[in-house]
Amino acid sequence: MSAIPSSLQQLVGRALIDAEFRKALVSDARGTLSREGFAFDDATVSAIEAATRDPERVRSFSDAFSAQFLGRGEYLA
Repeated sequence: MSAIPSSLQQLVGRALIDAEFRKALVSDARGTLSREGFAFDDATVSAIEAATRDPERVRSFSDAFSAQFLGRGEYLA
């Protein structure tokens, strides 16, 4: 079993495939997490804020992920 909490996995997955959510997360991580019902401790929220500080880096990572996996339909339900 993964040591990563499922809520963190859900957050990362959604940020990778949902462009509007990703934009909201980059512009206001704390507010977006709260509005969307994600509950993390302060250290985790601070780490998320640090990881989303560079919108271009987040976007380019998501684009690469989408091209590699979503384009093949591997994550489509």
